Amino acid sequence: MSAPQGNTPDGKAPEGDRTHGDSAAADQAAVDQAAAILREAGQGHLVEHAASLPTQARAAFLSDAAAQPWSELRAAIEDKPPRVPELRPPQALTFGRQANEPELIKRLTGMGLGLLAGGRVATLLLAGGQGTRLGHAGPKGTVVFGPEPDRTLYRIHAERIAAMSERVGRAIPLYVLVSAATEAATREAFAESSAWGLEEGQVRFLVQGTLPCLDEDGRALLAAPGLLARAPDGHGGAYHTLMEAGVIDRLAADEVDILTTFQVDNPLGRSLDPVMLGWMVERKLNAIGKAVRKATPEEKVGVFARDLRGGTRIVEYTELPPASAEEPGEAMEAPLVMGSIAIHAFGVRWLKRLADGGMRLPLHRARKRVPHLDAAGQLVEPEGPNAWKLERFIFDLFPEAPRAEVHEVRREWEFAPVKNAEGVDSLITARVLVEAELRRWHDARELAVPEAPALRPREMDGPA
Repeated sequence: MSAPQGNTPDGKAPEGDRTHGDSAAADQAAVDQAAAILREAGQGHLVEHAASLPTQARAAFLSDAAAQPWSELRAAIEDKPPRVPELRPPQALTFGRQANEPELIKRLTGMGLGLLAGGRVATLLLAGGQGTRLGHAGPKGTVVFGPEPDRTLYRIHAERIAAMSERVGRAIPLYVLVSAATEAATREAFAESSAWGLEEGQVRFLVQGTLPCLDEDGRALLAAPGLLARAPDGHGGAYHTLMEAGVIDRLAADEVDILTTFQVDNPLGRSLDPVMLGWMVERKLNAIGKAVRKATPEEKVGVFARDLRGGTRIVEYTELPPASAEEPGEAMEAPLVMGSIAIHAFGVRWLKRLADGGMRLPLHRARKRVPHLDAAGQLVEPEGPNAWKLERFIFDLFPEAPRAEVHEVRREWEFAPVKNAEGVDSLITARVLVEAELRRWHDARELAVPEAPALRPREMDGPA
């Protein structure tokens, strides 16, 4: 008698058929497991939605959805924000002390330049944001600052890094954190970076993560069939991206001691300040941040503060008790006036210890307008805030630091935020401050000031 068709002489399925069958069973098991995870997380509606997708798309969607940190997300929108502790002014290298102790500044400058020349410092540009509020379609870093048509915020920052690299005789590593929305345009912009003075291979890109957007009940929203509505996980996501990409391990292996961070929307930002770096080493700090004195009590900037245990932190202006924003409270020695300008420096080995210990930065919630699919699968464009977006803040590293202090700097020299299309902290006000910087450089060298501020920072010997 012949063997049944399709079977081997011993009656078993051919090896190829068994492999295919085993693979299909494994795929189905993975789908079932993902569905169970989502139902347990209160996201059963995503399982129902997946049923309407083609088989391959269904498996990919469920796998992606099940991998999200649902318990962490739900806790972030359900938990009440922590009570702000009693606060005092932070320990700081004040501008007054710097003005009165020139020998100290000279010594710190020498220490900082030595770190830079020795390859002990790298810097990270946080550039994941779009220029929407400025009326610009594209990454904020590609906003033309002028007066030349190719003089963008990216170029200004690149030229500052190039100037310091030239000063110390070493290409200082520049990492650029982008979002999925800004990656392509940013890479294209930096393709011209050799013309800005940067060396080949000096710039490296990292893509920050995203997190699902949730409705009032903590249910994930859909942006399209088989696609979660997502938002970037904030500049604090840089910490996790650096770890997951192995950057911190690589920096530590290369004997880089300090990683500085700065944001793209401040054209006066100096992340490679020798004084800041020297003070960090002098004081054996894990973290340091630059600050300016608040222009008014109502200025919308986070402030540096110290809690009763001595820990340093940055408190968002929205979280400040009314008394601490304007006048001393019962638990404060003086007003909290050290406003953060979002330039920080962190010890690389300390960051690695945090990561090895599993530390994760907390999530912060914000009500935002998020287009999404309704129950019928139709796209809804809400008129106002309708969902929670969740993000992490990089300054939440400060409370984890055993030793952290503040470096006070001159507002008019180092803080020109480009936040708004017009008015306060706009492109216009920032241009005025940058023009003033160019005038200072020319005056110091007894040079004629050009009518148009077309000079590049790398063409001067001023501080980067």
